[in-house]
Amino acid sequence: MKNKSLLKLLLLCCCILILTWKSNAQSFKLIKQIDTLAKIARVDNLGNLFLVTPANELMKFNPDGKFLWNYTNNSFGDIDQIDITDPLRVILYYQAYQQVVVLNNNLSEISSYSFNNNPNQQIALVASANNNGFWIYDQLNRELKKLSNNFIDELKSGNIYQRNGFDMNAVFMLSTDLYVFINDAGEGIRIFDRFGNYYKTAVINPVRAFEVEGDELIYQQDHKLWRYNFMTFKKEEIKLPLTKPGSTFSYRLKRLFILNEKGLTLWALNAN
Repeated sequence: MKNKSLLKLLLLCCCILILTWKSNAQSFKLIKQIDTLAKIARVDNLGNLFLVTPANELMKFNPDGKFLWNYTNNSFGDIDQIDITDPLRVILYYQAYQQVVVLNNNLSEISSYSFNNNPNQQIALVASANNNGFWIYDQLNRELKKLSNNFIDELKSGNIYQRNGFDMNAVFMLSTDLYVFINDAGEGIRIFDRFGNYYKTAVINPVRAFEVEGDELIYQQDHKLWRYNFMTFKKEEIKLPLTKPGSTFSYRLKRLFILNEKGLTLWALNAN
């Protein structure tokens, strides 16, 4: 009798685990399929979707996938980075030209700036900072800097290699009010405080981009989507509704996109 009861209990546990996995795997509903090729896709704090096409056209869609506006500038080559941390301000960075272009939420140009004005620096990354400022990473001087909205230096980290003993291969950057996060390819996410001081490293390896929600980093690795709490070190997989080899995906504010060579699918987390 004990063996039968134990077997029934094991079968029940297996069924619960299977049902839980299926529930997690099917927790997203398809909102929209967008048949537009894109090399960059991001979701802002309001759930709007931004795409950069191979032709360097920036396109904005509302949270339901409806096309809103676009922006094209052929003067500066490839758009390498976009930052939409502030939904009222879109930052584009054309690294080859060391050129920043700032747009409003309707994708109309409001300002631009060239870092070529200073030949003693080589800016690898640009991100939004509070008070309409900017964070930049100067690869030549291995320095993290905060700039005002007029691109005037407000603070500098100093040479990170000399201060902290590591030389970053910086490929992506985001900031919050408290921290600056830099993907140091192959080493992890380097985390700095709001004064540019090195704080810690999250030993994870995103493909390139990542998202930040509170104390969690959300990123793609090994064809899977993960969330990692850099305070508690807890790591958890986010089950995807579908994926193909070569797909890029990201999750932010209950919105998931899956990008492949045919276009993009936009998903929402089910309330259930």
